[in-house]
Formats: sequence, C-alpha cells, structure tokens
Amino acid sequence: MKRAYSIHLNGIVQGVGFRPYVYRLALEMGIKGWVNNSSHGVGIHAEGLQVDIFYTRLLSETPPVAKITQAECEEAVFCYYETFEILQSEDDGLADVLISPDIATCADCFSDLRDLKNRRHNYPFTNCTNCGPRYTIIEDVPYDRIQTTMKDFPMCEDCAHEYENPADRRFHAQPVACTQCGPTIQLLDAQGGALEGLGIMQIVQGAILAVKGLGGFHLVCDARDSAAIQHLRQRKERGAKPFALMARNLEVIRKFFRLSAQEEALLRSPAAPIVILERKKESKDYLPQEIAPGIHTLGVMLPYTPLHAMLFDGPYDFLVMTSANLSGRPLIYRNEEALSELGGIADYFLIHNRDIYHPCDDSVLQVIGEETVWHRRARGYVPLPQAGPKGQLTPILGVGGELKNAFCLAAEGRAFTSQYIGDMEGYENFQRFRQEFTSFQKVVKIVPEVVAFDAHPNYQTTRFAQEGPWLSKIKVQHHHAHLVSVLGEHGITAPTLGVVCDGTGWGEDQTIWGFEFLKGSSAGYERLAHLEYLPLPGGDAGAKHPLRIAYAYGKTLLSPHEWAKTQELWEGLAASEQKILDQQLEKRINVFKTSSCGRLFDAVSAVLGICTKVTYEGQAAIELESKATTWLHNVWDISGSGASEELLGLSPRYPMEWDEDEEGLVLRIKGIFARIMQDLLEGKENGFIATYFHDSIAHGIVQTVLRLQADQGPVALTGGVFQNKLLTERVLELCKIHDIPVLRAKELPPGDGGLAYGQVIIANERCSSCV
Repeated sequence: MKRAYSIHLNGIVQGVGFRPYVYRLALEMGIKGWVNNSSHGVGIHAEGLQVDIFYTRLLSETPPVAKITQAECEEAVFCYYETFEILQSEDDGLADVLISPDIATCADCFSDLRDLKNRRHNYPFTNCTNCGPRYTIIEDVPYDRIQTTMKDFPMCEDCAHEYENPADRRFHAQPVACTQCGPTIQLLDAQGGALEGLGIMQIVQGAILAVKGLGGFHLVCDARDSAAIQHLRQRKERGAKPFALMARNLEVIRKFFRLSAQEEALLRSPAAPIVILERKKESKDYLPQEIAPGIHTLGVMLPYTPLHAMLFDGPYDFLVMTSANLSGRPLIYRNEEALSELGGIADYFLIHNRDIYHPCDDSVLQVIGEETVWHRRARGYVPLPQAGPKGQLTPILGVGGELKNAFCLAAEGRAFTSQYIGDMEGYENFQRFRQEFTSFQKVVKIVPEVVAFDAHPNYQTTRFAQEGPWLSKIKVQHHHAHLVSVLGEHGITAPTLGVVCDGTGWGEDQTIWGFEFLKGSSAGYERLAHLEYLPLPGGDAGAKHPLRIAYAYGKTLLSPHEWAKTQELWEGLAASEQKILDQQLEKRINVFKTSSCGRLFDAVSAVLGICTKVTYEGQAAIELESKATTWLHNVWDISGSGASEELLGLSPRYPMEWDEDEEGLVLRIKGIFARIMQDLLEGKENGFIATYFHDSIAHGIVQTVLRLQADQGPVALTGGVFQNKLLTERVLELCKIHDIPVLRAKELPPGDGGLAYGQVIIANERCSSCV
C-alpha cells in the first residue's frame, strides 16, 4: 500500500550533500515527493510503497560528514507526486539548523586536482559536497550560495550543469567553481607587484610566504631551512614559541614521528587538525631544533586544501605553517590587511579573492591517555554544538576568560562554543572578540539575554559583560566553571569531586588560585583542598619571570640554614634583582598569594635551569615536561622497560605533606622543593629531577583524592595543566591502580577554551530564580 510521510531532520544536514543523498536514495527506491533546506533543517515529503524502508535507510546511510541530531516522521496526505525534486530553500525566520565546520579536501577532489585531463587540474579551489569551505564562508542560514562569500562568483555553464545533475558529486555543492567562474590566486612581491607561480621557487630560495588559506593567512617557509625559520621567528617576534608543520603525506610523518593509529586517524579525519606528535630521533638532524626550541614534540598537519597540496610540488617534505599575525594580535584574514601588516615579515604573498567571513585558526589536539585532548578548538570543529544546560529558560552568553578565549552561546538545549579567539590583553584581540560575537549570533541564531563572566575584576571580558545590556549578569568563579564544563560534557548534575590545575584563576578570597580540589555541580561548590599559598612577585605578570618565582618560593619554604646552601642556584638573578625580591618579600610589596599549579611547574623549571625566561604562555612548564619525557625515553631505551610505573614506582621521590586550614586540606610542598634543590646540588640530572617531580605531583593529586573521597566516586581532571601529557598519564595510571573513575573533557579544551561552556551551565542554574 502506498503511503506518504512528512519527515523533518535537523543537525549537520546542510552543506554536506544531504539533499543530493536524499534525492538519489528516493530515485533508487521509487519514492516521489520533494526535499528542501529550510532555516530549521531539512524537510522531506516522501510517497511510495517503501516509505518505511526509505526512512530507515535515510537515517542509517547518511553522507560521511552529516550528523542527524533530531528526526521526526509522521503520516502525511498523499499528493500523487510524479517525480522527486529538490525544491528551493525556504527561510521562515525560525532558524534552527546546524552549520557544518570546514571540511578537508576529499580524496576524489585531490584526484581531480592531479588529473591532467580533468578541467579542475591544479585548480586550488576544487571542492564537492563532501569537502571544502563551510563555516568560514557562511554569512547566514540557510546554507545556500547566495548566503556565502561565494555569491560573487556566478557559476559557469559547466559548473551549473554539475550543480544541477543528481548523478554528480557536486550536485548542490554550494562553493562549486572552476577556473572559468571561481576564485583565483595571485602571487605578489612585497611591494604588491604581480608574479607568476605559487611561490614554490621562492620558498626553495629561503623566502617566507604569507599564504591565504581557508580561515586566514599562514606564514610559510621550508621547514628544513634554519635561516628562514630564524628570520621568521625574529620578524614575527615569536620568541621560542613552537611553529606548526604541514607534511607532504603520512609516510613522511611516520618516518620522523611516533604515530599511533589514533593519531593517524585524527590527521586523516575530515577536520584535518594539527596533532601534537613526539619526534623520533631521526627527526632531530632532519628538522631543525629552531622549529620548537626545547621541546620534544611538534604540531603536524596534512594538506587540507588543494592549494596546500599544490605547494608540495616543491622539493620539500615539510613546511612551517604558522598562523599569520603580529605578536599578541589576532589572525590576519583579509588581503589588504595582510599586505599592510605583514610587510615586515613576509617576502611574498599568495592571496586569493574568496573572502573569509569567519576567521578561524587551525585546531590543535593531542592524544593523552588514549583520549583526544584539545589545545585549541577551531577549524574543522566549530560550530558543532555541545549539549546545552538542562531545563534552560533563557538564552545565555558565557564570555570565557582572558587567555585562550572562546565564548559560548546557549539556548534550547544546545550550546555553541566559538572558535579560539586568542588572548584578550590587546585591543585588536578584544575587537576580534566583539566582531566574532556579533557574527556568531547570526550563524547559531541565538541572541543572549543573560551573560556569565569570570570573577576576575580586571578581565576585559568581565568588563564587557558588566557594561552590556543584559537582563542578568552572573559572576562565576574560574575553577568552578572549569569543573562544571567537564560535568556538562558528561551530562552529570550531581556534586562531583574535581581536581582543577591551571595557572591563574581569581579566588573568592582575592588570591590567585590554581591547584584546587573542588566538590560541586552547577548549583555551587566547596573548596575541599588546595596547594598552600606561596608568594608571586608581580602577580599574573610575574609568570614571565619563573626564576623570580622560584627564588620567592625557595626563600619562603626553606629555613635560613637550608636557604644558605642554595646560593649557587640563583646566579641567573643579578644581586640587585635578588635585593629587590628580598625587599618585596619582606614588605609584601607587589607580591600576591597564589595556590597555582602552573606557577609551581614554572618555578621548578626555572630552578633546574630549563626555562628561566618565558616568551610565550606556558613555556616553562612545557619545556619541563619535554625534559622529563626525553629523559624517560632515554632510560627506557637503556633499561628495556616500557612502563613508567616500573621505573617510577608506587612511592614518590618528593613526597607531599598535608595539614588543614578552615576550608580543608592544604597541600604542603616544602619537602618537595627542599629535596629537589638537594638533588640538584648533588649533581642529579635535571631530566631525572623533572621526571620525578611530575611523578610526585601525580602521587600528591591521587593521594589527596583518596583522602577526600573514601567512596572512590568519579573525579574530574580539568584545567590547562592537564594538557601536560606526562603528568596526566601518570595520574591516570595511579587512578587506575586505586580504582578511581576519571572524567575528562571530550569536546572542549580542559584549559580556558572550555571555560565559557561551564559559565553558561552555572548561569542557567542561577537563572531559574532571576527570570
């Protein structure tokens, strides 16, 4: 018996070849009716003998990058359609559709690119319904060409035929184009003069290129050219911050990096992120240390656009591919801005005339303990949503924090965290925050009425929230937001113990928190334990001077007799600088109290002589981890042991101590600091000490959890310190030994990039009584 169904689907169903997929399935099964895009999903009217099977297959055989989050099907009036058609999109003003992230070029399009007989041979904007730009070019929904930056490129006859042909993989691919009708590229010299080619010859000769990509400009040079890398680092005022690499293919990555199946899958995924990988010994002579000074890892990605693949027509296997921006300023994505702002950095410019509407950095991930951990969430993943607050009553904005900022908009059971924006310290970065906040609202169709912000009084985002026109303004403690962000991802509403380790967070007692054991939920929290308060000269700004922090910690923790034995460790500080620090500590001038885990790692890194001057956020701790990991690898190679617990044992070398204050447990580290200095003065390798320091902190974390939680319920690990692979994996090992279930962030960074999501969940809880 013939029947008719009215079907509505929502999720990632626009811009991913969904309508062509429905059309082809309907033709195959003899189904009549229509399919269309609307501002609230995909609508289908299906008539025929097999509509039940059609609906089942519709949900189970979706295109590779499609994701159905909502499906509704009901009996409809039989209209006796004679064909199945794709109808014109509708916009009824009730937008409720998910926009796809940008998708790396698929294998078919790469094949077209290299096919001499294909009309898109070496066309740098080749794409189809399975790949290409999405979020970075969309201006509004529904997702149609007229709503994107491709609206300025009318399709030629051939492209229009492909677009309208259901048998073609470019059927209704909105960015479809070719050499006759699409965007074009142009190589320019530093004065703006037009040149032939892509700049490959110039790269070979040691030049630095500014290359316009999918979400912004990259600065590019040959990754084996030490002089070019040094010039790039100097011109960009990069300090020692590592550069990302793009590799020709997986084979060269396997040759020079340790690569697991999970890491390979990430590299090959449609998102094509930067994946942080450990270098093999073979890479040390092949890839200069200047790419990432003092670090045993490198961030690596594969070509994800046709233009990137074309750049590898040159005789190199790796290119430095770093975001194009001036130090501390936002990503550059407009041609005119690149030419004016990057003139002192780039020797040549490879530009194109397809506008970028949403600038978007490359995403950065790392596999830690068999799970993917985010360092930066952006291209390839934004604007995919997270589960929104339960029982949400009103649209909410979480503005995030000051460092590694991303904001979050939430309404009607979904939360949308923006792409990585950057640090909010500079005027330009804050203006980019404002720009993206405005444009992001159009994409997700959420206009917030309530704002949640960090408790730190001096954050630009805090002032933005306090000065805005919101109905309610809700202050959220930094580490509480970190904890609830993880709980929200796991759908947990019950009070849960969390270990929150980071560099900076404003505490309720007006001190700088950062090594916290909180038990809580969106409704509130208790601070059950924390690192003892230690002096931080210069406050947050003091993080740039880790040796000063180490000096202040040592002077505070050690007895005068113990301190006198350590004088040779402070030769990196001038006598005048030591005198100023002594006066600051004695008179408490510009000295702040902190329980920060990040600052503890900085201090140990500095006293070991690993990093005494910070040129980028987190450098001292990152180099400390690298020194420890390198030492461990060397020992494993000698001992033949592959398990860290066999080497490190079940008792920490530098044991932590505990006592109590009015809030709860206090973690005391005098013994740790004194023993580290003793080992250092006795000539122990700094790699040895760094390794056992990581191990001892891991033991301290787990032992504290056991003291606080006899029932061995789950514990959440969050905060930027848990982007440290060595520490986190050691904590996971010890938790496994003690049967402690662990919760970690899954879809957002554990650092401040996930902060805004926690803010909106907490604000929603409080909003139930304020709207």
